[in-house]
Amino acid sequence: MISPAIYRGWVVLGISILTFMSSAGIEASWGTMILCFQKDKYFPESSLAQLGIPFTVYSVFKISLSNFVFMTLSGAGKLSLRQFIAVGVSLRVLGLFLASFANGPHSVAIAFGIMFGTGNGLCCISLYLLIVIWFPWTHRFHVFSATALNVLEPLGGSIFNNVNAKMCETTFLGWRWAFRVYAATFGCLGLLLLLVFGNPPMTSSDEPDKGAVEESGLLQKPPWSTCSKVGIHGLWAMAVFCKGFGYILPFIILPKHTTDLGYTEDEAGYVMAIFGIMGMVSEALTSCAGDYLKGNLMVVNLVAATVLIVNNIVAAYSTFLTAIFVYGAVSGFSVGCMVYFSVNYEIMDGENVDTLFMTMRFSKGIGAAVGPYLAGRNRFSE
Repeated sequence: MISPAIYRGWVVLGISILTFMSSAGIEASWGTMILCFQKDKYFPESSLAQLGIPFTVYSVFKISLSNFVFMTLSGAGKLSLRQFIAVGVSLRVLGLFLASFANGPHSVAIAFGIMFGTGNGLCCISLYLLIVIWFPWTHRFHVFSATALNVLEPLGGSIFNNVNAKMCETTFLGWRWAFRVYAATFGCLGLLLLLVFGNPPMTSSDEPDKGAVEESGLLQKPPWSTCSKVGIHGLWAMAVFCKGFGYILPFIILPKHTTDLGYTEDEAGYVMAIFGIMGMVSEALTSCAGDYLKGNLMVVNLVAATVLIVNNIVAAYSTFLTAIFVYGAVSGFSVGCMVYFSVNYEIMDGENVDTLFMTMRFSKGIGAAVGPYLAGRNRFSE
């Protein structure tokens, strides 16, 4: 008979997946939200660049600065994981609610960008670590649970884009009520998560075998030196920076490249839809097969990265629609195959997983921030 605590872990995972999907939905629907802003009497004179500032601030605080907040408070022992989630949920709800009363891009940047971004970052970090507690590396479904968090993210974009469009079309609702609905959504999900948080059961595989350790004292590997740790973290940071850079480029270049070749905006949208669909399919496949590939996850990432590199090199020769569709499909599938969290267990024999994960988040954020700038600069120079 399965312990009720095991069922609780799956419930926590389910709520976490919905939370990640909702977060990704808000991010992917920001373009639709900008269209809503431009219909408001407080925003008509705001340029696209100004309306993009809140999302830029949000990205910086969510992906990068929230890491430092988490590491500082966690290192000082100030907050438990459950308290981090509570703080993150509170900042999420408060940020979205205050953003609904904004009267300009800068006030949106403060409420949505700083408050919601920080809260979202704290929640994302905490949920990854929480899922790993419920489903540790030795668990049968560790890779499945850790990667499942991101599988439904493309669906979130589809849902929230439509919600934004419908609410903005309704005169008595608009974007302000959209923010309030999102605040209520995150509040409900956060409350459910805190209620079912629970205490993960300790399994025998999680407990070290003291006798075995004592008997194999002479066979224990030497500890990692400081230089080795710094070097490995540096190499990992560079690799993930390139991943973030390569992941965000298609979102910026692909639609523009498609329309520059004379195709319609609808066709450009279909290309991006293929990119997202293939990403979701590959993430689902990786999630299901990942636990059978333990010990080879880095190889999977390497193969996917190699395919992505080759695909980006030949992208310049994709001058007709079929080739563009192929590029989008291959890029989406390759990015989706890259295991995000669990691969950190294979880098240093399972040591320093948390710091490697933080390095991964920070570097990916920088790569994702640099990618759009360089892409836009290159397109403008042409």
